[in-house]
Amino acid sequence: MTLKDLLQSKPLKMATCRTTCLVSDAVTVMDGHNVGSILILDEAGRLAGIFTERDLMHCFVKNISLREEPISNVMTPDPITLDSSEDVSVAIRVMSENKIRHLPVMEGEKLSGVVSYRYVVSRILPDITYMADDIC
Repeated sequence: MTLKDLLQSKPLKMATCRTTCLVSDAVTVMDGHNVGSILILDEAGRLAGIFTERDLMHCFVKNISLREEPISNVMTPDPITLDSSEDVSVAIRVMSENKIRHLPVMEGEKLSGVVSYRYVVSRILPDITYMADDIC
């Protein structure tokens, strides 16, 4: 199964904001979409970064004002991405090795979605369970 297959099987919940938005605005969008990350786009609409719940935690620890700080100052710039043609197993390996839970997926230069570690595991777990039952 490729990442493209995986994205086609999930409802699109891709939360985005521009590099100029405030942290509080990004958190509001994340809450409204019920997601743990938001993709940050530059003025041209290209992926510039990602802001996750972990980044939000760092804001609290550093006492950063969420209502005054631009997201560009606290986002993770140039996030790791994979092409939609990659196999899901590659995504699992990349996320595990890099200790990330949200992975933007590209189609060439175009952002096509984001997958979470939890969603990937939930989609492949039934297949793994089925294969284990066949072995036993």
